Amino acid sequence: MKNIKYIIMVICILSVWGCKPEEFGPIGAEENILKELQGTWGLTKVTQKDEDAVTKGFPYKELDITNVYAYKDLVIAFQGDATGAPTAFTITPGNSPKIADFNTGTWVVDNAKAPTTITLKNGTATSDLTIGSYAELKLGKFYLKKVKKFNGKAIVSYTYQFTKK
Repeated sequence: MKNIKYIIMVICILSVWGCKPEEFGPIGAEENILKELQGTWGLTKVTQKDEDAVTKGFPYKELDITNVYAYKDLVIAFQGDATGAPTAFTITPGNSPKIADFNTGTWVVDNAKAPTTITLKNGTATSDLTIGSYAELKLGKFYLKKVKKFNGKAIVSYTYQFTKK
């Protein structure tokens, strides 16, 4: 009985001592998201979401409004320097509703390696757009989200799907 106790104790000590965290190598080459965002993008789909309905659990929360207005006229172009850092942008709205208060200026992101917010600037005016997803950037698609607030509370949001031209 004593021997079994010692054997179990040795096995436990060896088990704890033998556990070491594994180090994994890189999965692939690091992507430059900012460089992939650069270029000319055409708007292909717009979804309107009632944020208040979402919080209250109402049944009708989202609506595809792409064909309600001439959203597909909108084109946005992001420029950057040779390293991929953002420089200028141009929005050509056509007959579509505005997604920002101005159509030209500079753009910056909150994090160069994994951006979540694009800030459009023109002088002192700014407009923030949240990147919904850039998982499909290699396929030539990405999403921007604009949230409209009243008294600090999100009322309605718009998700814009862009396709690279």
